Amino acid sequence: MPVKNVTRNTIIAMRSKTADSVLSRSVGLMFSKPTQSAMVLKFSAEAIIGLHTFFVFFPIDILFVDSRLRIVEMNGGMKPFTTYSPKKKAKYVIELPAGTIRKSKTRLGDEVAFLQVVERKTGNGRRITVCRA
Repeated sequence: MPVKNVTRNTIIAMRSKTADSVLSRSVGLMFSKPTQSAMVLKFSAEAIIGLHTFFVFFPIDILFVDSRLRIVEMNGGMKPFTTYSPKKKAKYVIELPAGTIRKSKTRLGDEVAFLQVVERKTGNGRRITVCRA
């Protein structure tokens, strides 16, 4: 699922994985290799969500997104084996490759969208891909 910065009309991540269970959110990026994909941690309600990068062996960028899909807090270049305690409540936490915030010119208050990619076969046998929020 691509992640788009709607405010700036840029793609933040072409691919992402969603972690929406307690176990998958707890594991997150631990013991993984650096990738260009994002990890979207989805929670049932807005809360102060503290993070750590224990056993994440590479720096990452982090976006904290509220239930209105607005970026309420960011942490660029979070180093391995550190912790972070945000001041704002979030419903989604997006973990990204280091440098993504800077490259995408993402700012506080920007709106994001989680796009769904759907492939459909047309009558003449061609396939088309449709992205929608």
